[in-house]
Amino acid sequence: MVRWARQWHLFLGRYRLVVALMVALMSVMLSGCMEALQDGQGTSGLPPSALPSVTNTIAPTPAAIVESETPVVVSPEIVPTEVVAPEPTFAPLETATVPIEQPTPTLEATLVLPTQPPLTNEQRWRAQEINRNVFDPQRVYTTASSELWWYDPINQQHVIIGTFTGDFLAQARFTLRSQGIDALEVPYQVNKSYGLTALSPAIVARIAAAGGGDWIETYVFVTPSVAPQ
Repeated sequence: MVRWARQWHLFLGRYRLVVALMVALMSVMLSGCMEALQDGQGTSGLPPSALPSVTNTIAPTPAAIVESETPVVVSPEIVPTEVVAPEPTFAPLETATVPIEQPTPTLEATLVLPTQPPLTNEQRWRAQEINRNVFDPQRVYTTASSELWWYDPINQQHVIIGTFTGDFLAQARFTLRSQGIDALEVPYQVNKSYGLTALSPAIVARIAAAGGGDWIETYVFVTPSVAPQ
């Protein structure tokens, strides 16, 4: 746009200069003609060489020759300024603080189980006997062939002492928990009673570790080979 306006102003300046020159030239020529017409009487008798020449008559006017260029006013280019709308600012929303209720500690009932005292070796042995019926006084039984057993309370194992025949004393009758078989409780003197006098050192050591002394309680299963005296 600015370039087009500049060219337009330059064209107008040159057009005005040409018009001014043409007007000046025509005025000079008209003035010469008028003078020739006015002096027609005096000059008609002169020889042709004495006639005024157009060249000598018309003098160039320096003022008309000088080209004056009209100054071009250049308007500054107007650049549209983009108006940026300010970003809206939002005030932070006030959040209501809800107090968090702390849970009320509840007192839980603590169940304290009574601590069972450790069982003694005799109690562990008695736990193997169900429906124990004590004989008072002791009773005599006889067997054609029976096995004599002992319960190791430490290792919780039933250990066979040996096999014997003949008479023996019984001090109680019970049912063995582990097998559900009736048995007779028999007192036994270690390495002396019922001909069982050759116990292995390992069994003797286990009897001693369980607190057994010279006498221990053993048992015999009630079978058809066992009968009271």
